[in-house]
Amino acid sequence: MHVVTVWVSHKTLAAAKEEACYHYPLETGGTLVGYWSDADTVVVTRLIGPGPASIHGRYSFEHDHEWEAAQIADHYYQSARSQVYIGDWHTHPDASSGELSGTDRRAIRRVINYPEARVAYPLMMVLFGGPEEWKSTIWAAELKPRWPWGSRLSIDAAKLHMFE
Repeated sequence: MHVVTVWVSHKTLAAAKEEACYHYPLETGGTLVGYWSDADTVVVTRLIGPGPASIHGRYSFEHDHEWEAAQIADHYYQSARSQVYIGDWHTHPDASSGELSGTDRRAIRRVINYPEARVAYPLMMVLFGGPEEWKSTIWAAELKPRWPWGSRLSIDAAKLHMFE
């Protein structure tokens, strides 16, 4: 995959960190909404936090998919159908890096293979650390053909840029 640049506002990242602090030391997360401005650049316009039926564990987070889908649909219509689901975000409390776990990789593959998600190149943002300092990484994924055996999941670090 080519290097993807992801633009996120300071306000959006601050909201994710606030949510992370609220649920610490448990994991939390949600979805990312935005748009691709070209083949290499994504703009995150909204971060959707966990829904009321989300499950927060010490080493796991389960989305409230129904609630998140309703939030995404609402934002999609409010944006004149220009901003869509582009990926997920979650926390790794007390972790020293934002590397993806095997569970994270399986989740990305499920998103790509889920037709209703309508996202061929999903993002996954990971906040790691703790309330004193949450750091962030962001990843971009795609399925690459591997003839004759099907496809392989390719996940690369994306460049995260901030804006006001």
